[in-house]
Amino acid sequence: MQDRRIDRLDKFAQMKNLNDNRITKECKLAVGTLGKSRKPGKDLSVKTAAKVLECYPDLNRKWFLTGEGNMLNINESAGFALYPLIDSSKAECGKASGLAEAAMIENLPQIALPGIPRETEFFIQASGYSMLNRQNPDLSIPPASFVGLAKINSGIIRWGEVYAIVTNDGIMLKRLFPDEEDKTAVKCVSYNSEEFPPFSIPFDDIREVARITCVVPVIVR
Repeated sequence: MQDRRIDRLDKFAQMKNLNDNRITKECKLAVGTLGKSRKPGKDLSVKTAAKVLECYPDLNRKWFLTGEGNMLNINESAGFALYPLIDSSKAECGKASGLAEAAMIENLPQIALPGIPRETEFFIQASGYSMLNRQNPDLSIPPASFVGLAKINSGIIRWGEVYAIVTNDGIMLKRLFPDEEDKTAVKCVSYNSEEFPPFSIPFDDIREVARITCVVPVIVR
């Protein structure tokens, strides 16, 4: 029998010590999907395969779909999983800058970092000083930091937390609050609000919002 996507997933699961129940829950699959896919003449659908790839970023897309290449997205010299890095234009901690490559995430360069939360989908690199938190330095997002992001699928925003906001002009890292004066807009607030006053963005101008999964400071000398 020809090697199928489900067969390759089983190999990945064995290596990662994953069972069907855990994969079903973590990838939000319908109960019984994996078992049905193992039957003769069956396989994982393209939609299900996409969910698995989104759930396990260290699973090599090409290997999983075609059987070619290595099982894992591993940088052999570093030994860490690889993540897409949006590096052609940095995420401003002040004003928005371009982010045209967001829609072509598969073509982006990769970055290998240790100890990254599993839900992280990609990284951006911050610039600017508006997200320096002098009252609570541990919450700061200093310039040159690598910021891990995950797309929000629920549509739920927790007011007061920091998010990456994607607009037609680019991406920003800001704390989000409801605009009390304009119900059709969201207020963007910097940690360093003394130097960078709050401003509002209409909901219609926001293409996407991503939550921050981690911040990796970078020391530049």
